[in-house]
Amino acid sequence: REPFDVVFCRNVMIYFDGPTQRQVLERIHRVMKPGGMLFVGHAENFSDARSLFALRGKTVYERV
Repeated sequence: REPFDVVFCRNVMIYFDGPTQRQVLERIHRVMKPGGMLFVGHAENFSDARSLFALRGKTVYERV
């Protein structure tokens, strides 16, 4: 399969604990193209995943 340019995962991660969020983010990271964009909800913050994604807007992260 081709890697994804964009992934929308809005208002989902807030229901998971930290370790589960990390697992989901690692999986999303694996299926995205470098430089691909991840769109999340306003309440979601992935500061612990800086090695995977860089914040590019209030709710937009870029795959590193």
